[in-house]
Amino acid sequence: MLIELAVENLVIVRRAVLGFNSGLSVITGETGAGKSLLLDALDLVAGARAKPGLIGRWGDAATVTAVFQLSPPLAERLVTLGFPQVNPEEGQVILRRRVQDGGRSQAWMNDVPVTLQSLRSAADLLVDIHAQHEPIRLADPRVQLELLDAYGGHAAVAAEFRSVHDRAQAMGRQLEELRSGGQQSLKELDYVRFQLREIEAVTPRRGEYAELEARFTELQSVEEELRLATQVLDGLREGDAPVISQLQRWVRRLESGHAKAMRESAAAITAAAESLDDAARVLSRFVEAPMAQGDLAQIGGRLDELNGLLRKHGPDEEALFAAWDGLVRRSEDLANLDRRVEDLQRDLAALDVLRGEIGARLADLRRKAFGRLAKEVHRHLADLGMPKAAIRLHEDGEGANALGTVRQSIEVCTNPGQPFGSIRDVASGGEAARLMLAISAALAAADGIPVIVYDEVDSGVGGRLGAVIGAKLAHLAQGRTVIAVTHTPQLAASGSGHFRVRKDQGKAETSVSVEELTGDSRLEEIADMLGGGEPALAQARSLMQVANGPARGPR
Repeated sequence: MLIELAVENLVIVRRAVLGFNSGLSVITGETGAGKSLLLDALDLVAGARAKPGLIGRWGDAATVTAVFQLSPPLAERLVTLGFPQVNPEEGQVILRRRVQDGGRSQAWMNDVPVTLQSLRSAADLLVDIHAQHEPIRLADPRVQLELLDAYGGHAAVAAEFRSVHDRAQAMGRQLEELRSGGQQSLKELDYVRFQLREIEAVTPRRGEYAELEARFTELQSVEEELRLATQVLDGLREGDAPVISQLQRWVRRLESGHAKAMRESAAAITAAAESLDDAARVLSRFVEAPMAQGDLAQIGGRLDELNGLLRKHGPDEEALFAAWDGLVRRSEDLANLDRRVEDLQRDLAALDVLRGEIGARLADLRRKAFGRLAKEVHRHLADLGMPKAAIRLHEDGEGANALGTVRQSIEVCTNPGQPFGSIRDVASGGEAARLMLAISAALAAADGIPVIVYDEVDSGVGGRLGAVIGAKLAHLAQGRTVIAVTHTPQLAASGSGHFRVRKDQGKAETSVSVEELTGDSRLEEIADMLGGGEPALAQARSLMQVANGPARGPR
């Protein structure tokens, strides 16, 4: 139920605080007094678009606050839908909306900032506003079927259907992804296998890269020594003027001399030549060693292969092996694509059969429940002065969606000879309000929404129907808050709470005041609605006695 509605600086409402409870509360006042502003306030706090010109002259923003007291099941449902601000044990929800110049607005739920969409989602479960010429909640087939399921006592079957349908939808999307990506998957499989062949051709070993780099660095220093050894060896034995050959020629010439010094010099040079020759043999063995000639090129080639893989698959060895493992897994996944498609097709076919069975049972349960509901609605419509109006359960072929396998919706015909159609399209403002009242009254036990608001549901009806409407609204308000804006005294007398809206016009400004009426002040207001005077007072007293007596009229 709604506990309190507080409005600040909304157009010509400087400040108004209305306290509510369960039961029927009526709002009266002269035409143009500003009663619709209270509906605008409820619309705002329910997430409606902020219209231009809402900000009053007493500040730079308009603020609306609504305090609700919820049943534990409804509070828990809000938590389930993603509103952790709600405490199911306390059950109190405070919605606040602040609208600034330029249409900017902020919203809070239990003092926690929320988006406007979140505010709307929460308010959809808390308040239902039947304003003339505005969209009607019960015109939504989703809401109709949800309430019909609750009315018929088969909401669990509907929930089971939605669960199976959601699973089928998810499985269908997965299957479509596999099918539509089949060709791409085959191309991907070829590419994955190509990459695997590249890696497997090299067959890297963990730790190998670091070992090769160290060995390569070592062999690079050996290569420098080889160049030096080759250069020295070339100077000793080969080249244009090899040192050993030159020494040998000198020895031959010196040995032909007669002087002792010449022979001694020849012997010394011969010894030097032999030493140099020994050095050349050592250098020759070093230069011709297999390790020196082949290892560096081999290791360099291996490093080139590994570097080629690293450039493709990662900056380091760990990334390379991770990519290798991933390619193996992806190859296995893609290789099983056909089998996965077959498995999904089989599972989806089984789900489709199950969905069809549950959907057919659900559609039949809804038909039976609607048959009982229609009798109640037609009885209420007759009470409300619309005896020729009718409702029917329209079925528009088959096609599974979240609501069922048979597309069902409630259609209305308000006048004989006219076609049935959507509630939103067929009914006029006054007819729509009474039609919604008839349906709401029939669904009262099933519809758990805690606050329902009617704007001039009595439009165009006489006093007798006003009393009937008041009685139905009072019955509908058992366990919830029902608010009715009315000009009909018979309806006003049916309320357990009464607020009067008055426009105060001074020389410099216009403002609206809201006063809760009780006792004599309420009696006088109803008498004024009847025309005023002593006879009206007596009639008002009689209306209130009848409305509050043991028999409150048709239900």
